[in-house]
Amino acid sequence: METIHVVQPFDRVKNVLKPGQALQFKSADEAARRASLLADKHAGVVAYSMDVDEDSGDYGTPRVLFEAGDVPEL
Repeated sequence: METIHVVQPFDRVKNVLKPGQALQFKSADEAARRASLLADKHAGVVAYSMDVDEDSGDYGTPRVLFEAGDVPEL
């Protein structure tokens, strides 16, 4: 099992919240820093960590590292 650290930006398109390109980072700190830098450029952004076992397809509960603006519930 490994832990992934993801930044997911969101933008408004015709008043609908749409996910942008997700970014993956090596550390939780790096993901949180990048999310804070992207916060002013998007309608919303969230950084989270999650345990993943790709062999079995098991995904843990996401742990929010940083959240700003409009983001859907994880």
